[in-house]
Amino acid sequence: MNNDNDNFDRPSSESTGSVPEREEERFPDPIPDTRLYVPDNADWGVEIKRDSERIYCYAKLPGQDYFHLILSGEIYVTRQHERYCLHCALRMGFLTQDRLFWQHRVPKKPHRVL
Repeated sequence: MNNDNDNFDRPSSESTGSVPEREEERFPDPIPDTRLYVPDNADWGVEIKRDSERIYCYAKLPGQDYFHLILSGEIYVTRQHERYCLHCALRMGFLTQDRLFWQHRVPKKPHRVL
């Protein structure tokens, strides 16, 4: 049984002329989407620092003249002998938060062999 009094405190989208909200706008996820993607993933690996060895990120933060430590328990990415914290890897473009990165890429020009 549909009772008009059930919605007395909420104006309908028909009466206000507004567009109804999308589901994700009405109920936002309390945990942000923190997934990371590696667009060119052929040479990259992911590690968790588990020991007491001093490991430094291979990139300097802007305005700093030193390399910063990767701390125990920190997740970092590797390529051959290079190690990057996630912050620097994102900043340098090795990682992205864009789920559709494969659609937003600039196509590479094919190599011509003469």
